[in-house]
Amino acid sequence: MATRPRPEAAGSLPSGVRRAAGVRRAPLAAAGAGVVVDEGRVAGCVARVGEVVEGRLTHARRAGTVLGAADRGALVEESITAVLVAARQQAEADGLAPLSPVDEDAVRQRARAARAELGPLSAVLTATHRFSDVEVNGAVNMVLTERAGGRRVEVASPFGSDEQVWEWAAAQAALAGRRFDEANPSVRFRLPGGVRVHAVGRVTSLTHLDCRLFTPALDSLTGLAGAGMAGPDVTALLAATAALAVPIGLVISGGTGAGKTTLLRAWANAMPTERNLERVVTVEDEAELFLDRQRWRNLVEFEAREANVDGKGVYDVERYLSADLRRQTPSRVLLGELKPDGGVLPLLLAAGQGIAQGIATTIHAPSAADVVARLRTYAAFGSRQVPEAVVLETIAATIDVVVHVAQVGAARVVTSVREIVDYRAGTVSSTELWRWSPRAGRAVRTEVDLSERLAAKLATVTDPSHFRAGRAPAGVGW
Repeated sequence: MATRPRPEAAGSLPSGVRRAAGVRRAPLAAAGAGVVVDEGRVAGCVARVGEVVEGRLTHARRAGTVLGAADRGALVEESITAVLVAARQQAEADGLAPLSPVDEDAVRQRARAARAELGPLSAVLTATHRFSDVEVNGAVNMVLTERAGGRRVEVASPFGSDEQVWEWAAAQAALAGRRFDEANPSVRFRLPGGVRVHAVGRVTSLTHLDCRLFTPALDSLTGLAGAGMAGPDVTALLAATAALAVPIGLVISGGTGAGKTTLLRAWANAMPTERNLERVVTVEDEAELFLDRQRWRNLVEFEAREANVDGKGVYDVERYLSADLRRQTPSRVLLGELKPDGGVLPLLLAAGQGIAQGIATTIHAPSAADVVARLRTYAAFGSRQVPEAVVLETIAATIDVVVHVAQVGAARVVTSVREIVDYRAGTVSSTELWRWSPRAGRAVRTEVDLSERLAAKLATVTDPSHFRAGRAPAGVGW
């Protein structure tokens, strides 16, 4: 049975993140003065500033106005001034002492922090080196997943009410061009720094935020190898396939949060820099790859468009792959994730018809051995139907390597590398080239040799004997 995480000591968390379960913040003393802040009155004023700001933002959003950072900052300052003036007047009317200068300064600092670009979540969503995931459960609590060890830490929710969580998601979604309201109680969007957010509310008992943090440091195969994702031999194989100028098909499989997109991004960045004018096309439901446009000078980034509030304006992955991709003469196509959404068959056909020299993608699968079966099933979804034999033959002709990643203990690692060998008598066969070894703590080379097809491709950029092993046993069939 899962145990409830022990609340983390407040001192070891980012500034502004409080411990969960009723842990009170200690009074803050004015530096060098020994004056204690009136926590109750300060908190009340900060909350009031938040209400005023949210009210004005909500009014602007409903009027169709999107405020920029400067306008939002000015609105916060105006609201702080208005609340402090009102507090002074109320104290005088009630015959109470006004807020001290220290109290007013604390109100200003805390209100500004709460209304920063990312609001109450600013401290954790900018700690990308520390956390990989941030999960907010209304005003109840927040669960942080540490990037290094995968440990989950429970802290207090930075929001004072569930309505504040809803309004935060609605405001951030609006800045990303998405809607989050009663008619659209679920939304996915990306924050400017690359954080992916999924928000859902009203149809759940609380408003929930699921945030995936992007780590720019892990954007190279060398960086991932240094983090322990793969050994030098697997890293060398991935680097060689990335350098190929001949057609190559790569699928990265794994579960949620295993590091599929991270590895795909690093693989893409391993393409030789002297080929930076070749057209690279990324195709995603929601942008995650974030290739550097300063490096890739001929980059096309497609992000699917959802329906608007009137149910119009949809432009999905299948439509783009079928109607637009071949006209953009891509050298390499990176599909963020294969799903049963009609995109599988157009992608395979594009590769099979020579539209792209190379394709690489990710897919949710429990093992590398399950990938072909998933591809076969997903190909059945979409507007075009073709015989299963054609689908399998196309898979065998276009996909060369399947790399599986998984979380083992606290680490995200490559656990298997399979080669798609051929298609015969209605069956796609594959062989496992690298297999996970608990003793070695990484995937190790099996006794299976490379196929002549893959060896010939690798020979165009390196000596394939670096990757050879013993003779291959019978392949695994689907």
